[in-house]
Amino acid sequence: MKNNLVCIKDADEMVVIPGHRVRFILANTATNVEISYAGDDNGIGTADITCTSGKADEVVKELGRILTTTNGSFLVADDVNSSFMANVSACAAVAISA
Repeated sequence: MKNNLVCIKDADEMVVIPGHRVRFILANTATNVEISYAGDDNGIGTADITCTSGKADEVVKELGRILTTTNGSFLVADDVNSSFMANVSACAAVAISA
């Protein structure tokens, strides 16, 4: 399946993560989910998502469902336009390291 996760922190900090590049999705705390992905040139990228308190596990499960059963692009968090998937309230950070 071809799918992407879209995370937008601000006008110049955003990432579109191809589903086949996702390394893992982890609920770090009750309010934070980390999406780790393989970037270009063997870099490792991350997107940190802020969740409703106590809902991080539900967000992880939903992202897993999206990656395994859907096609197309899916908006996880868009801080610029205040648009979020259920139980998500912000894109806290996006980063890539070589």
